[in-house]
Amino acid sequence: MRKSMVNPDAVSQQSQRKTEDVLTAVAREIRERLPVLRSSLPLNHAGISPQPRGDLVSECLRLRSERTPGEVLERYAGTRSEVVRDYARFLSVAPEEIAVTRHTAEGVNIVAQGFPWKSGDVIVTVNTEYPSNVYPWWNLRDRGVEIVSVPEREGRVDPDEFSSALTDRTRLVAISHVEFSSGYRFDLQWLSALCREKGIFLFLDIAQSIGVCPVDLSLVDAAAWPTWKWLMGPLGMGGFFLARRRWKEIRPVFVGTDGMVRGKDYLDYRFEFLEGAERFEYSTGNLLGMLGTAEALRRFRRVFSVPSGMEKLFARVRGLAERIIGGMEAKGYRLFSSRRSGETSGILSFEGGKPAEVVRRLGESGIEVAFRAGRIRIAPHFYNTEEDVERLLRELPAV
Repeated sequence: MRKSMVNPDAVSQQSQRKTEDVLTAVAREIRERLPVLRSSLPLNHAGISPQPRGDLVSECLRLRSERTPGEVLERYAGTRSEVVRDYARFLSVAPEEIAVTRHTAEGVNIVAQGFPWKSGDVIVTVNTEYPSNVYPWWNLRDRGVEIVSVPEREGRVDPDEFSSALTDRTRLVAISHVEFSSGYRFDLQWLSALCREKGIFLFLDIAQSIGVCPVDLSLVDAAAWPTWKWLMGPLGMGGFFLARRRWKEIRPVFVGTDGMVRGKDYLDYRFEFLEGAERFEYSTGNLLGMLGTAEALRRFRRVFSVPSGMEKLFARVRGLAERIIGGMEAKGYRLFSSRRSGETSGILSFEGGKPAEVVRRLGESGIEVAFRAGRIRIAPHFYNTEEDVERLLRELPAV
């Protein structure tokens, strides 16, 4: 009896086609749910993304006036668990290592205020961090904690210079996976190995990577992010990750009913924290924000359900980015962002002409980009199209 032969190349091609089909379908759905695209072109997903029209939030608002509070809460009782499971799957960690927060800054402060600091401890960071990943650490200086900032030079951070900044007094590294102004992306494997070798706590701001490029948080100790950038979710919502091996090390500063084991037994006071990151969710959460987050993550769940979904999504973004780079350079602009392998992201930073004036003129024509660090920052997403790029380049003034 002849054995059937399976052609691995054919299987691979079929798998790739399936992934591309899913990405195309999700991108189409996003565009259909964004009426703003009729008049505007969002290219600032590194700032605030438009939020596709959803059904859960509007349904909940209606039910809040038609049903009892108990009925509403029962209907959506599983939403937090859904959100946490999706985050965990996307980030290669366990659900119990995830907490739902309001923004990146909340997660930064959880670590900054809960860490067991000693006078003379050093935090190493980068001199181009977003303020949410700066001020919480500066707030520790009156406790004797020192801050060392490694400079970003010409759109990138030199690994050797960063490594040499770590000493035997360095207790924590606090950086962004992707820097918000230049778009420089750290090599997470290298950074993780470096910190573990030296016994340094690694905190990561993933605001500019979650939702646009692959992120493996199993390599770090803690991380924080918002939902309203590349995830295209609601304002005022975010997430926090704390590795299981660090649970006993970070002490909750804000404490309330929902973070306690017996918190719902209102008069049975027992000061015993929940196990895991949920202990940092100390009181009633934002139900509407949670529902909006769930809807945003459901779109990305479809991407993660197919082989190499996130890698293919990132490849689409980089394909658009390369077209933008070519067109911008043809008009006399210079790319500031790194193009080295492994250092690219969804963010493009350009020099040339009068950047603030260029951003203003593009805005007047309905094209949203940003002015950051004296440069033009452009951040396309995977649902953007080649026609969107052509419109940008058509409206862009030459240097």
